Amino acid sequence: MGLTDGVDLNNHALRLDRLGDLQGAEWAHLEAIRVKEAGLGVDHFTTAVSYNGLGELYLKINNIDKAEEFLNKALNVRTRSGPKADLAVTRDNLGRLYEMKGDLKAAQEVRLQGAPENNIACGNYNCAKLTNSLAELSRCTACKAIFYCAKPCQMADWKRHKNFCQRIAAV
Repeated sequence: MGLTDGVDLNNHALRLDRLGDLQGAEWAHLEAIRVKEAGLGVDHFTTAVSYNGLGELYLKINNIDKAEEFLNKALNVRTRSGPKADLAVTRDNLGRLYEMKGDLKAAQEVRLQGAPENNIACGNYNCAKLTNSLAELSRCTACKAIFYCAKPCQMADWKRHKNFCQRIAAV
């Protein structure tokens, strides 16, 4: 099995996730990781795609500890290699995780790590604008822990974010 098999497994995991088969999606992500780690190594940016995908799935099913484990693996790799946008997405996923844990300060800090490189993802998971400068973004006015490229993105994410939003001390 090689890279193509790992990519196919990732795509299969995403299809299963969309169909609601979260257990099947978890299996496919784990298998993709096994294949990629064996063929490419743990530090390859393609392996990080699988780490991030599994982390996102674990966020979706509220398995916070596993999500944190795999998102941090992805962050570790993506900090050193791969597309800038992928790094911004992983940081935003970790921001979501910290929101879920009630640590809005950590959510803000992990997202702001991308500011020096103009590499902050819009907080709307479905937004195509993955790399933004801090000046291009607006913060949630209450918690200031999440950033959006436009009002429609903030409104689209509000259903999720309102469950975690609360005032934090300004940075």
